[in-house]
Amino acid sequence: MTSYLDFLTAKTPVAATTGLHVDPGEVHPILKPHQRDIVTWAVRGGRRAIFAAFGLGKSVIQLEILRLVLSRTGGRALIVCPLGVRQEFVRDAAMLGLTVTFTRTSGGVDGPGIYLTNYESVRDGKLDPNLFNAVSLDEASILRSFGSKTYQTFLPLFDGVKYRFAATATPSPNRYKELIHYAGFLGVMDTGNALTRFFQRDSTKANNLTLYPHKEREFWLWLNTWAVFLQRPSDVCGCGCHAAS
Repeated sequence: MTSYLDFLTAKTPVAATTGLHVDPGEVHPILKPHQRDIVTWAVRGGRRAIFAAFGLGKSVIQLEILRLVLSRTGGRALIVCPLGVRQEFVRDAAMLGLTVTFTRTSGGVDGPGIYLTNYESVRDGKLDPNLFNAVSLDEASILRSFGSKTYQTFLPLFDGVKYRFAATATPSPNRYKELIHYAGFLGVMDTGNALTRFFQRDSTKANNLTLYPHKEREFWLWLNTWAVFLQRPSDVCGCGCHAAS
């Protein structure tokens, strides 16, 4: 039985590690233990998702990920976020000793550093993601409100960006379509391939996905190679801390 389980585990797809090694000591000391652990994991992976409950410091985590990537690669990084949280990034960047620049157009991109923009600017073609070598989608679940067609055409715009990250509140476990769209954005697995590999279609209801029973364990193991889910700091760092950032 053990050898059979090993066989099944070996067949589980694993997200490639395409990032950069950083030592935990390189992470800004203002970050809490769970934030530091996520940052080093994400930078090493190169294309990772952070699904975290409100108050766990997603903005600080994203800024520090991009800071560390740029410290190795130079160039520019982009955070795509709702307009309502722009000032939160400006504030948190100041705490990290960073300056971020907000722009709605490609013409506003001048020189290296971290830039902010809103989803509509990318969607409407005003800002070209290919100007950046690293990008993070903040509150990426907002894409659902754009409608299915826009959602599917938005994500491929970033195919040329080497380092990609997404950060948003923890998705519902049964929101499978959203999860595999994130995998597509990150370049972990093509959305169509994920649909074929893991899901059976419901002929009586469009877009209703059900995991194949024999693929359920494999799906969740695969998901955990490229995404971190947390409701509290101790879910990651095991330090017993519970304070929000």
